[in-house]
Amino acid sequence: MDKKTLDYYATNALEVAGRYEEVPSALASKFDVAFTLGGKVLDIGCGSGRDLAVLARKGFDAYGVDPTSEFVDIAQRIHPELIGRVKVGQLPELGTPFDGRFDGLLCCAVLMHLETTQLEESLEAFKLVIKPDGRVLISVPSARADADMYGRDQHGRLFKDFSSNFLKETFEKHGFQLVGEWENLDTLKRSGVEWITHLYQLTI
Repeated sequence: MDKKTLDYYATNALEVAGRYEEVPSALASKFDVAFTLGGKVLDIGCGSGRDLAVLARKGFDAYGVDPTSEFVDIAQRIHPELIGRVKVGQLPELGTPFDGRFDGLLCCAVLMHLETTQLEESLEAFKLVIKPDGRVLISVPSARADADMYGRDQHGRLFKDFSSNFLKETFEKHGFQLVGEWENLDTLKRSGVEWITHLYQLTI
């Protein structure tokens, strides 16, 4: 992942976690549609553990990874039910956390922090941890008014402008078929920030 972005999250993990824990997950309503109940799901870039805790409460065998050790610690402190189920890990060097063989992957507000080459590498990394016919639920900004001409916000975080069509073409090239698409507003109610959510299924 982008180093400036990671540095921001490591330095401000507690503040960021507090913001996200105060609002509901925009993707929670899609979990039952995306994944089979009881299935093993990996939340990649789990942050404060908010979405991961929702998955666990819904009956999924939920695990998470995050690039920052600060978030790994915070997630398990805020959500004790996640103790032992969160570890440090990042894209594109994901490896096979928790022995892999996941039925589903959740990747919310993560892929926009990757360069295009890293995105392609990450999709290959997905295939190493997911079962045949496994599903991937992602969410990225469709609008980000606070990003400058270089795709960075005032904090230096990278926000790549991956269009819906580009994502579909890239995922398809790597063996994933789009099976669901939604638009959603920003739960933090930030002006000029909107999101798209895609659900993919591995076909090869």
